[in-house]
Amino acid sequence: MRRRIFTEAERECLEKWLMEGVEEPITLTTLSRIRKGWPGLAEDMDLMFRAVRRLQRLRRWRGRTTGGSRFGSALRRAESALTRSRNAAST
Repeated sequence: MRRRIFTEAERECLEKWLMEGVEEPITLTTLSRIRKGWPGLAEDMDLMFRAVRRLQRLRRWRGRTTGGSRFGSALRRAESALTRSRNAAST
């Protein structure tokens, strides 16, 4: 499993675009890839969230990534964001 979705350069260009509105060629390429890859990525994220929740129920998850309670709230925020974006896309 990959550990990152974006390269460091893509991450930097997206941050710059979000904060300052600066569009560079890499920004346009990255945004295009986001649009094209969104459906599959959303499905993968949903599957990952369900797997993490199952691990938590089985007490096999120890918040290895960030620590117990912080990861739990981050997981809930990510699930909520995914649901909101799906709802927005369907309207």
